[in-house]
Order: sequence, then structure tokens, then C-alpha cells
Amino acid sequence: MTIIIKYVTVNFYFNFGELMKQLLLYFSMLTFTLTLTANDHEITQAVHIDSLIYPHETDKELQEDPTSSLETSLREFKAKGGTLIRLDGDTVPYQILPGDMVFPSCSGAQNRSQTLWNLLRPYSDRISLKQPHATFYGFDPYNGKANWLRKKSSDQVHNDEFHLWAGVARSPKLGWNIFEGWFTRSDATPEVLETMLNYYTREYFNPDIPAETRRIYITFQRNAHIHLYRLHQTNDSLENVVVLFYPIDDLIKHPLPEWDAAPRSIKTYIELAKKLERHLDLSQLQ
Repeated sequence: MTIIIKYVTVNFYFNFGELMKQLLLYFSMLTFTLTLTANDHEITQAVHIDSLIYPHETDKELQEDPTSSLETSLREFKAKGGTLIRLDGDTVPYQILPGDMVFPSCSGAQNRSQTLWNLLRPYSDRISLKQPHATFYGFDPYNGKANWLRKKSSDQVHNDEFHLWAGVARSPKLGWNIFEGWFTRSDATPEVLETMLNYYTREYFNPDIPAETRRIYITFQRNAHIHLYRLHQTNDSLENVVVLFYPIDDLIKHPLPEWDAAPRSIKTYIELAKKLERHLDLSQLQ
């Protein structure tokens, strides 16, 4: 029997003048996890220092408005009970449990989140694994704009070996079967944008599921800021909501030099999957 005691969050606030407010970009909370395993009487304690988001990892447009800045979004997100964990360095791997609903995402739902989706795909009978969401280049107008227009025609993918690595095609992107006809259009009216916003609120940020179901959003870089903003905007309570945040760039498109691998090659997908898996504890899904 395994007893998991819920995370206890300790917040630090600094009130030493305007300059010190910037520290909110660097410090936020300590998370303590205490796991008791009754069968073998083992007691393990894991300590996370997380929620560190630096200025270059914020969404610039959201950051310009005090009501959607990282400071505001993080404060409101935590006030409603949400948990944010930065996955890097010596962070203790985060444990995914049977019954969790997992939402992978990245800027375009093309590379990082697809790698994550395939990493979790073998456990889709134990968790509810959602389609990858394109947070920054997709159809969710989180900033009131047609964000799909950010994508350039030069971003077309060639010589991609995802299928050779994964053995399956990429997952469909969330909502693109509905809205992809708008991909080359720039005439979306406010009513169309509102329809899109409501769709992603309903299907992604605030789905109609039992309150006890744990929602785990796994994302990358500036997309974490967008998640904090949209989640606190659309939920009355975030008690069972966790945002896991990898502070890494698109390493499928721009592999690390030490990998000695071509962009979008089998080796690149293997290396990124290993990097992602290092921070996830999937033992309870075996």
C-alpha cells in the first residue's frame, strides 16, 4: 500500500520596494513530497525547489499587460491551488499516476510535445492522454489574436524521421481538425476568435471531468506562462491541477551539438525522449 501525502506549498513574498518585485520572476515556492510505502516500511522524502521562470521564458505579449503578466498569472494560479514545477537539473522526477489526465503541449504541437506524447503513449490504457496542443502557434487566441498567423511558410517540415522512431504517425493536434481551414486565412472576426477560445477552454483548460481527476499539463519554455494565465482565467479551483515545465528549446529542430545528430532524425528523437523521461517517474504505470 502506498500513501501519498499531497504537496505542501510554501510561498515567499518580498515587500522591499518596487525593485524587489522582480524577484517574483525567480522565486516562488518550495514543494515538499512525502511518500510512505507501508509494505516495506520505506520512507522517502523529496524536496523540490521549483516555479523558477526567468524573463526570457515569459510570453512577451502577456508580460506587457499587468493583468496577464507572469507575476499576476502565477499568483492567481497558486491562489486557486495550482502547482507549477520546473523540470530540470536535479529536480526529483514527477510521478504520473494511473487515472491522471495528461495534456502535452509545446509552441506548435509539432516536435517536443509529439515526442512527449509518444513517450507516454504505451501507458494510454492507464492514463487519459490528450492530443498535443499548439499553445503559441495554434488556434487558441489566448491573447485575443489569430496566433496561427505567426507560423511562416518557411517552417514546412522535410526529412522528418518521427515515424521511423515512433513506429506510428504523429498524433493529430488538438482542435486542428476543426479549425485548420483557417490556417491560411487572416480574416477571423471577434466572433470566430471567441468560438475558438471557448473550444480550447472547454476541451483543454477546463474540461468537464470529475473534480477528483488530476490534470497534468506538461509544456515547454514560454508556454508555461500561457498555461498559468489561461488556467487561472478559466477555473474556479486548481486544486488538482499541475503544470510541469521543461525549460528547453525545440531540440528536434535544433539538436544539442553533443548529440551529433541531424534535425528531426531518429537519434534526435531518441535523445530528446531520454531527456524528457529523466524527469518523469512512470513506475506506477508499468
